[in-house]
Amino acid sequence: MAASTLPTTTSDSGYPPVVSPARSVALAACLLGGCSSRSGMLVAPTGETRQTGRDVESGVTMVITSGVWTGSPEGLEQELEVLHVLVANDGDQPILLAPGDFEFRDRRGFRYAVLDTGASFRPATNAERSTGRYDFDLERGYDRGGPASVERVAPLGDLARLALPWGVLLPGSQMRGFLYLEPVAESANGGKLTWRMTTPAHQRIADVVFEMSVARAR
Repeated sequence: MAASTLPTTTSDSGYPPVVSPARSVALAACLLGGCSSRSGMLVAPTGETRQTGRDVESGVTMVITSGVWTGSPEGLEQELEVLHVLVANDGDQPILLAPGDFEFRDRRGFRYAVLDTGASFRPATNAERSTGRYDFDLERGYDRGGPASVERVAPLGDLARLALPWGVLLPGSQMRGFLYLEPVAESANGGKLTWRMTTPAHQRIADVVFEMSVARAR
C-alpha cells in the first residue's frame, strides 16, 4: 500500500447500507469452519493465476491475482470469488476506485455482484507522509461509482481489513486489497471482469477488461 493513501473501514458508504442477510449468514458460518465445498477459482484462460491490464494513455495499471487469500476465514475462496487487486496510478490525474465500477459477467451475460464490506481510504496528510505514521479513522461515506451490481456484506473476519478499499487514488500512488464477488464457479465456466475506470467526477477514462475462466479441481 502506497504511503500516499490510508485505509479505513466505514459503515456508511454513501448509499443505502443494506447488508445481505443470507450472504452474511453464509460468511458467518464460514468463519466458524462451515465453508462450502465448492471447488474452482477464476484464472486467466491460459491457466495463470495472475493477469495484468494497463491503460497506456492514463498510465494506470491493474494486476489481479487469484488463489492468494491467507486471511480469516481460511476457507473464504470456497464460499466466494476472491481476487487480489493492485492498482498503480502512474499517470497525472486522480482515479476513482468504487465498487459500482467493477462488473463481472459470465459468458451467457449474467452479472455477479461485487460484495462490498465498506472499506475506504483517504489521501494521507503531509504530516502523515513525513512521520510515516497513519491514524485510522472512519470516513462518513464514499462514492459508490457506476451502476454495476453491488451487495453489502458484513465485514466479518479479515474481509474489511484486507479488502480493496474505495476512494480517490492520487497520481504516483497505488492501492491493493481483495475484491470479493458472488460465486461464479458453481454456475458458469468463465466470463469477463471489467473495471470502468473514471475520474472522481465520473468522467470515463478507459475500460480495463480481464478474460477469466473457472479452473476446477480434478
